[in-house]
Amino acid sequence: MIMISVSSYLPPFVHGVMGKSAIIAGFTLTTMSIGWPIASTIAGRLLLKIGFRNTSIVGGVFLLVGTGMFILLPTIQHYVWAGAGSFFVGVGMGMTSTSFIVAIQTTVHWEIRGVATAMNMFMRSIGSALGVALLGGVLNNQINYKLKESALESSVSVDTIDKLLDPEELATLPMKTVQVLQNGLLSGLQYVYVGIGVIAMISFVLILSMPKKEEHD
Repeated sequence: MIMISVSSYLPPFVHGVMGKSAIIAGFTLTTMSIGWPIASTIAGRLLLKIGFRNTSIVGGVFLLVGTGMFILLPTIQHYVWAGAGSFFVGVGMGMTSTSFIVAIQTTVHWEIRGVATAMNMFMRSIGSALGVALLGGVLNNQINYKLKESALESSVSVDTIDKLLDPEELATLPMKTVQVLQNGLLSGLQYVYVGIGVIAMISFVLILSMPKKEEHD
């Protein structure tokens, strides 16, 4: 849920709210793609030294740090900050995803390792679908609220937000409309990032409840 939400809702913030180019918006996501494989490589070594549970905890801490930076992003509004938050999320994802697979395969009987591993992948797919749908609904509801509050609901809609991402379309909008749309997008994404932070906290609590391998032996 965290991964797909960051991928879906970080570029609109950098591009639509901060007014940065598509290249910079892409940069803020690229850092997550950099952090993930680096962390996965490091996780392979940590698993041998501190075990899958402690490695998962380290990854969970990085997820909390990354999502915490996103919660502060509407206040700070700097693309470097956004890229750093994305990087930490990538590190957290790399650590936890590797550790979870090892944890599953070392704590279940070998006859059901394939089923257990497939279930892990299936739940990731379910989480991606639910995450983008749930937080997308929160975003749209908040944008609609801001449009009603500004009395522009009759002339613009949620779909008009897309024009903020197109320089040519943006130039055709009145300044007041642009400000209302940006405020609506900013307000909605604030709730989205808080939601991502809550998901990270829940994930961390679940990580802490992971049993040690010795408890299954």
